[in-house]
Amino acid sequence: MTQRFYLLAASQVTANVGFVLYTMAVTSYIKENTGSTALASMITMTSLLARLLSSLSVPLLADTYKSIHIMRSVQVMQIGMLVGLYVLLTQKFTVTVLTMGFIIVGIISFFNGFFSIFKTSVVRSLVNDSQRMQANSLLSTIDQTFLFAGWSLGGFVLSLMGSTQSLFITAGLLSISFVCLLFIKEVHTYKQTQKRRAAIMEGWRFLWIHKRIRALVIMDIIESLFGTIWIGAITLSFVKEVLGKGEAWWGYINGAYYFGSIVGGIIVYRMSSMVKGRLLLFMFLGSLGYAVLTGFYGLVTNPYLALVLLIMMGPAYQLRDVAQETIYQNTCSNGMLPKVIAAKSTLVQAVFILSIVFVGTVADLFGVRFVYLFSSFMLLLTALIGMAGLMYNKHSIEIDKTPAERRGGI
Repeated sequence: MTQRFYLLAASQVTANVGFVLYTMAVTSYIKENTGSTALASMITMTSLLARLLSSLSVPLLADTYKSIHIMRSVQVMQIGMLVGLYVLLTQKFTVTVLTMGFIIVGIISFFNGFFSIFKTSVVRSLVNDSQRMQANSLLSTIDQTFLFAGWSLGGFVLSLMGSTQSLFITAGLLSISFVCLLFIKEVHTYKQTQKRRAAIMEGWRFLWIHKRIRALVIMDIIESLFGTIWIGAITLSFVKEVLGKGEAWWGYINGAYYFGSIVGGIIVYRMSSMVKGRLLLFMFLGSLGYAVLTGFYGLVTNPYLALVLLIMMGPAYQLRDVAQETIYQNTCSNGMLPKVIAAKSTLVQAVFILSIVFVGTVADLFGVRFVYLFSSFMLLLTALIGMAGLMYNKHSIEIDKTPAERRGGI
């Protein structure tokens, strides 16, 4: 790995930890001033909708600007918005302040959506083909480690500094992220070669035409439909109704999930040389393992066994996720990659928003345990059908190879 890659990792970590603290601070502020859990939860919905809009806007920028330049610009925009949010939240609380707060949250999330999409393209540019799997697993491990620390220590920081003052720490973290990006030089340049309408549709056409990528996206969409089984309301209900524990165990469950992701990232990183030549196989094993463990989790009543199962999910989840990320990078050219990721993100986030209502309704009608068991069945079915579709394509093995190993790739 090069020094530029580690600078990118530092930039991603500081930005994501800053976003965790900012989310906790704004949520806490709204809860304290309104007493409404529903309004506080709207922070997540606002963020998701704003990211959906940014995904739709990516193709307009991908052919014109370097990914690294876009990432720098959005960090500056977010820092400016955070300063504005701090000034707003120091005013007397009114409906106008609340409304403006949600607008600024939406703007910050809109820019943050660009950062995560174009980061994938920069990784492809900075890391050679043989190290791409290792790079993705290392990024994921570092990120999960600091997110675990961020969510764990965020409450302490809020209690020490208060909601509004904590925004200064977020602004400082984003400033560090921006400085790291200044030292990264991207090799590839892009030129606008099509009309805007054509550029917007290019990533969508790619998803539709190329069967391999289309199969991956369909798997992602179905998995995101049941990804909401891990949101706060569902997890808390499971802890109380099935495990018979209180809010403290809600924190333990979240901690075990992140800890498992860290362990999984380390394992995948150590296995990267073996995995990179068999991406489809290991992605299937990861998806299969995650589905089966989710089913067992839905069946348990022992809280300690639940923690063990969550930790075991980490390697399976990370194996699936990192393998998918590498397949996208190996299959798409650097100019096409942000458009494809943006199109995929648009679909996945739209389904995720809808699934919040769907999963909550299922939990109310059939109980929270049924949610996990049904999700396990659907995830298992998705893994089997998705992998069958990928393997049926006689050329699908090409995505396990690097561009240098292929003859005339995409």
